[in-house]
Amino acid sequence: MTGHRAIALWLSNNTQKFYQMNNENLFTAALNALTNNGCPIKLAQEAAQIVANDDPFQADLGRTSEQQQIIREALPYLQTGIYDQFQTIDETPNPFTHGQFLGNFGSELPDEMIWKLAEGDSTALNDIADDATRNKAGNIFTRLEELGAWE
Repeated sequence: MTGHRAIALWLSNNTQKFYQMNNENLFTAALNALTNNGCPIKLAQEAAQIVANDDPFQADLGRTSEQQQIIREALPYLQTGIYDQFQTIDETPNPFTHGQFLGNFGSELPDEMIWKLAEGDSTALNDIADDATRNKAGNIFTRLEELGAWE
């Protein structure tokens, strides 16, 4: 296939999928940017595949409505500065929880993941790759739940 490459990706369930890529470098860059900012791997792979196959000569870059939705779901992971809108931690919706997660993970986890945890979204724990960090975050999350931090 001229101008296309097949990329084999091992997914978490160890099944292999082959994606046709128009731009392998763009796929790799998008995948790295998304996963480095806490995007779940499955969503990051789907979004990177879409971006790598964009066609600038077609309406909506040739994306289907389903592909556009996937990109909308992935975009927040590329936006920076979720905490930039606040002058102090006291201005966040829940200063206690945000302070706990920022203080413990500010240099280890992306702001978006910290935000989700601090807002009581336990599903964000699943997106932490490092076991020790995930366990520590889980312990803090459990203690905050027990204290009624999100009630």
